[in-house]
Formats: sequence, structure tokens, C-alpha cells
Amino acid sequence: EHISLPLAKLGKLLGFKIAEMVTEANISQLVAGFDLIVDAMDNLPTRYLLNKVALEKNIPLFHGAVYGFEGRAMTIIPGETACLRCVYRGVIPGEKFPVIGVTPAVIGCIQATEVIKYIAGIGQLLTNRLLAYDGLNMKFTEFRLKKDQNCEHCGQLARGKK
Repeated sequence: EHISLPLAKLGKLLGFKIAEMVTEANISQLVAGFDLIVDAMDNLPTRYLLNKVALEKNIPLFHGAVYGFEGRAMTIIPGETACLRCVYRGVIPGEKFPVIGVTPAVIGCIQATEVIKYIAGIGQLLTNRLLAYDGLNMKFTEFRLKKDQNCEHCGQLARGKK
């Protein structure tokens, strides 16, 4: 019944707050009261903000990233698993990137599956694993991850800042 409404009006009607931009100043307020975070951001700096606040507030983070026909997904459980900074350490944030319509659908379905498994407490989550999708060659590759003890978000460096 609300299909034709613009997103901002629909959000207001349903009680959702739609932020124009996620910033260091508003990130804590945006995630307050939520039990999990689904990352569908389009840039690395904002992903790092989500990662940091998820770790600080002990909120699971379901990461998804896409670029062209490629995508990645992983699940981060604060205090237990590698975080985004562990995985993307040293990666220089680039510009916003092109997306091919079907790629976000594939990665979004993986994220939704992860969220359902987490809520239901079933199956094996993508923890300490990064699932990479190659849509051009229709291949999935799994990379094993380790928590970086020197990570500035979740390792000893982060614990020293608290």
C-alpha cells in the first residue's frame, strides 16, 4: 500500500530515521537500541565507523561489500572474531565504485541469511571467514581470517585506548 511513497516519507511514516550521511558525530546515536548492524555502505571510511561502533557497543556486524561483478561478505562478532580493520588493514579508501545490479542482490541475500542464522541460533556463521563472490566466473571463494592482535579497532592497541 506504500509502494509509491518516496523513501524519506515512507521512513517517516514507519518511524525509521533515515540519515543523509553517517558520520563519527552521529554513528552512536544511529545504532542505539539495535541488536545487530547490517553494513551496506558504499565506502571504506564509513564501514570503519560502523566496525568501530559495533565493537564498542558489542553489536554483531554483518558486512557486505560490492564492486562491479564482485562482492564480499563476513560476520563480525565483537570480542570473538576478526573485524573489518583486521581484514582491510592497509587498504587505502578509494572513491565510490560502480555496482552491477545483481551483485548487491547476491551479497544482500548472503547477509540476510547470516542475520537469520544469527537470530535463530542455527548453522555456521561467516565468522573469521570472508566469502568472496566473482559474478563474472560464477565462483565463490572463502578466505580464512585471524584476529589481528595489533588491530587498532579490536586488538591490543584498541584495548590500550579504553
